[in-house]
Amino acid sequence: MNRRNFVLAASCIAATIGLATPVLAAGYPDRPVTLVVPFSPGGGTDLLARLVSSKLETALGAPVVVDNRPGASGAVAGAYVKTQPADGYTLLFGTSSTNAISPVLHEDKMGDMLTGLDPVSLVANSALILVVPASSPITDLKGYVEASKERPLTYGTFGVGSTPHLLGTLFASKAGADMIHVPYKGSAPAVADVTGGHTDSAFLTVTALTASLQDEAMRGLAVAAEGRLPQFPDIPTFAEEGYDSLDDAGWFGIFAPAGVPAEIRTQVSEAIRSVLGQPEAQEEFAKLGVTAQGSSPEELEKKRDASVALVRHILATTDIDISK
Repeated sequence: MNRRNFVLAASCIAATIGLATPVLAAGYPDRPVTLVVPFSPGGGTDLLARLVSSKLETALGAPVVVDNRPGASGAVAGAYVKTQPADGYTLLFGTSSTNAISPVLHEDKMGDMLTGLDPVSLVANSALILVVPASSPITDLKGYVEASKERPLTYGTFGVGSTPHLLGTLFASKAGADMIHVPYKGSAPAVADVTGGHTDSAFLTVTALTASLQDEAMRGLAVAAEGRLPQFPDIPTFAEEGYDSLDDAGWFGIFAPAGVPAEIRTQVSEAIRSVLGQPEAQEEFAKLGVTAQGSSPEELEKKRDASVALVRHILATTDIDISK
């Protein structure tokens, strides 16, 4: 083979390889990446973000530093990230609350969270469980609805405008159930009041309820998730009980300042998917009460938009009160 033919053949091989492998941003990352968390250190979202950062820095080959910027339902962190250079070195660890619910409920203050940040990758899906005290005569979701028609049933959540508040209102509307929302400043007091018999029920995350369910201090009636939970396989989903649109119980995802090159967002999303697909990561996430799941930027955008549409649907079709 002469030199000209060798060069031509080598060029063809290189082109073929280029088509078969993902396009990587040249030199990215060549310095630490900052992952901004909109909540204080030590909370559930912070713990999950730190787990993701440790996995992600291995996949990217560069340090991923967590920067906690709590305040204003995620607006403080979001505002900071939006002003950073669109180079992929500052990312936001967002949630369905900070990046879908709050921007709709407080559109005048947070509406630009939907336009000023580009989706990168889904990280995890959450789930909610409607529970009653173990001493309650209510044994299933049908019985819960019937009991609520005899007298209003109270249900505790971790706050006004939270995912369980929204989905609880939607469920009550669909079922014709008479339910009274009781907001708490966190899940712990809501759990205490249910086990103590001060409220009829609670609608909270798996993490908040796991210990009480395992100790049989509570009874699970239905799960707001796409499928039954491996750790509580006997609790049916709302969909199984005939109530759809109650599977969007919360998610976590990575966002970047608007304008970050597509190849960088793709590179980060592929790195996340590669590490979250490992059995070890799946187990670690399950211990935090969530299901690990990476995605493409487009898939996260679709999920966020679906959450936004659901919130707007609830506001338009129910009598939910988010003023207090």
